[in-house]
Amino acid sequence: MAAKAERKVAAWKQEVLSELIEMFDRYPVVGVLNIGGLPAAQFQRIRQQLYGQAEIVVSKNTLLKLAIERAAEQKDPKLQELMNYFEGPSALIFSRLNPFKLSRTLQMNKINAPAKPGTISPRDIVIPAGETDFSPGPIVGELQRAGIKARIQAGKVVVLEDAHIAKQGEVITKEVADVLAKLGIYPIELYLKLRAAYDSGTIFPGDVLAIDETQVMNQIRDASINAVNLSINVNYPTDVTIGAILAKASAAAHNVALNACLPIAEILPILLAQANARMLSLASAILARDANALDERLKEMLAASGVEPKIEEKREEESKEEKPKKEEITGLGALFG
Repeated sequence: MAAKAERKVAAWKQEVLSELIEMFDRYPVVGVLNIGGLPAAQFQRIRQQLYGQAEIVVSKNTLLKLAIERAAEQKDPKLQELMNYFEGPSALIFSRLNPFKLSRTLQMNKINAPAKPGTISPRDIVIPAGETDFSPGPIVGELQRAGIKARIQAGKVVVLEDAHIAKQGEVITKEVADVLAKLGIYPIELYLKLRAAYDSGTIFPGDVLAIDETQVMNQIRDASINAVNLSINVNYPTDVTIGAILAKASAAAHNVALNACLPIAEILPILLAQANARMLSLASAILARDANALDERLKEMLAASGVEPKIEEKREEESKEEKPKKEEITGLGALFG
């Protein structure tokens, strides 16, 4: 059957077919591109930007599908599934980049193009207030028809306030498209869209490949942190968490020994320090009651530690001084009573 099919293919097509099949052998990754709506000039620019990273082959869909059939017979039957992603203008892309990196590369190699009437706005478009480079003339009426408040001030065309002339998902009108082109605003992003890609026996649909790398990396980071925390909290030892688990166990053991006053080597210095602090506190309280109750060595230790005793005698003297004042007030009160 294969030989019969080959005889029906024109000579030039056979040559293209042979080149395509050879590329299936040379490249591990092959994808189906959507090239619809992409002007030839922009397509060539993107093609040049991808030089050295990927090769794009444009031909009739029937010939591209035939190449996939032959490659599926010779290399991997899974390649047949790529034929399900042909719809409208298509091309094959061959690369050594993995499918996710290839999709990302295609999105990065995009160009901006002017909006055409009837196209869908890819984002909100706002014209800021301020002076423009336009000379006074019919442009004022064009701006106003596009929903932009403008007038001539001091010989210049001025936009009076920020104008929200298109919202994401809205159809761009002719008036808006003409004004955007004159303002040098090109809101349409053109790039080659990867419908699907084959790699090592797996077909990756385009919507799976179009991922937000920053979001995915944040999710991986958060998942890693949560996994480490869970491992530590449930005491599940792994290469990453065994150190933290041992440190947590050591800290818990130290706390138990400290609270139980166990005189082990690691805890004994802390216990002695606590006992010394309590001893000095007690000595300070005793000294506050009786200045002669402590020997000179203990007084020196108190002085060196910076603990100052609170002498209660001063309070007694202060209270004695206050009492006569209270009696005088009472006496005056009695006099007037």
